[in-house]
Amino acid sequence: MPSQQPAIVQSKMTGTPAPSATPPFANFDSDRLQTTALWSGAVALLTVAIVLAYLGISQNGFHFDDWPNILDNASIRMQEFSFAALLDAARNAYLAHRPVASISFAIDWWRGNGSPVSFLSVNLLLHIITAWTVFALLSRTIATSSAKDRRVVILSATGAALWWAVQPIHVQAVSYVVQRMAELAALFSMLSVLAYLQARRSPRGAALWFATCFISFALAALSKENAWITPLLWLMAEYLVIRNDRPLIRGHVDRILLALPVIACVTLLADVAAHGPISRWGLHGYEGRSFTLSERLLTQPKVVLFHVSQILWPLPGRFSLEHDIDIVHSAASLHFWLPAALIASWTAFALWLAARRGQRIAAFWMLWLPITLAIESSFVPLEMVFEHRMYLPSVGFAGLIALGLSRLPLPPRSTATVAWSILVVVSIFSLWSTHQRIPQWRTETTLYQQAVAVAPHSARAWNHLGISLLNQRRNEPLSPEHYVQAIQAFTRATELDAKYAAPWTNRGVARWMHGDTRAAQSDLETAITLSEKEAAAFHYLFEIYQSTGREEDARSVRHRACFLGVRNDCYR
Repeated sequence: MPSQQPAIVQSKMTGTPAPSATPPFANFDSDRLQTTALWSGAVALLTVAIVLAYLGISQNGFHFDDWPNILDNASIRMQEFSFAALLDAARNAYLAHRPVASISFAIDWWRGNGSPVSFLSVNLLLHIITAWTVFALLSRTIATSSAKDRRVVILSATGAALWWAVQPIHVQAVSYVVQRMAELAALFSMLSVLAYLQARRSPRGAALWFATCFISFALAALSKENAWITPLLWLMAEYLVIRNDRPLIRGHVDRILLALPVIACVTLLADVAAHGPISRWGLHGYEGRSFTLSERLLTQPKVVLFHVSQILWPLPGRFSLEHDIDIVHSAASLHFWLPAALIASWTAFALWLAARRGQRIAAFWMLWLPITLAIESSFVPLEMVFEHRMYLPSVGFAGLIALGLSRLPLPPRSTATVAWSILVVVSIFSLWSTHQRIPQWRTETTLYQQAVAVAPHSARAWNHLGISLLNQRRNEPLSPEHYVQAIQAFTRATELDAKYAAPWTNRGVARWMHGDTRAAQSDLETAITLSEKEAAAFHYLFEIYQSTGREEDARSVRHRACFLGVRNDCYR
């Protein structure tokens, strides 16, 4: 025994490992195996949960914007897989700035010969991959916070990613084929941020990770324009995640970088005020909207809070293609300044956390929401309400959930048990709610039957229900029952908004197709007094006037129909 003591002392002095009954790398291997098992379990759980939530999605079909983007676009109908065909799909994308989605549509057409099943299966797969990416991004960010135990990090990220993956508000992005654009933009934006964090944490492989970061950003931006916000997410990742426990400002470069978003906002506002090139490009869509730029800006705070309420209380009956949300016309309205004040308070609190060491990751996820909504929920002339816009922003809530869970001890501690029990119950409820929504996306008729149930005062919803009942796009035989229901839907739309020209046109067309010429003429004439852009009304009025011998009136409406591009006999 005395002879062994000097050997141990000597080994400590020389720095060589002391004798041990356990191999030096046994604990490392055990930890690595445990981490791999937890990651594999997380991936499997997310996959199974999403598949269960979206059971039956393969029975759904194409809708609305799927027609111009896919079905009516000859470049998408790829018969043989080739680089030239893919390039043609990219060059002739219906939305020229989104070629990545167009290429994927062409591949799906080639795989399934135009069947919606091939498109929807890819949308579902993309949602699964995006959920994996959410999990990886949450793990990466909260690993830099106060949580040190790998199990806590992985389990917290798994629970939050699961909550996000089964949210019913995402059904619109997954089951509406063309909204693959939102999926791709979110997926590649998050991959870009994740690659940036990896590059900053892994100096040896930084070049490869930075390359991945920039390539992912390019793919995101070419999938949907809202992904142009990604560079701002890089800045947030640098200053709020990488520097969570470090000094925020290190020199003039940091001050310049932090000033860039402010400079960009001031430049944009100045361009809008001066009607510059950016505003002319971005705001021209208001010509076809029923609301102005100021009305959209005044209404969006209320819309954002409504979407947040859908996430917090995800009953299946609260989701729809249409919603009864009144447009706000005055900044003095409670419907503007109250939600605007709440959003401003949220943002201000996040900025306050950003100034505090150790609290910046919470600030990162709080700011994630307003930053990722900055484009689609501000001045861009998009639809007032669309649920798929929350696909990327809702990841911010998942980040806060993961961060909160990571700061709790693992069960069976009472606090942790309560928190995890609530999360499990909410996730199961959300999964059920998502599953309930899938049949609503079977056809356009089922969608708008749900829409008029949720938004009974929306004239547009009733108008589109009537259109779907007529099945005009599919040229299917029209049953008498569908005809009656369509007429009733158009009539309800005119009662709700007598100045809305479209339902007058559509009811007139339906009546003309079924021989009620007098009633059709009255509806169509009402439509053209309300709007000179009702092309179909002018077209069918020409047919009516010509058949009744009103030659001068027929020539006049035919001239207008030709101008609007709905007739090909303009030079007869």
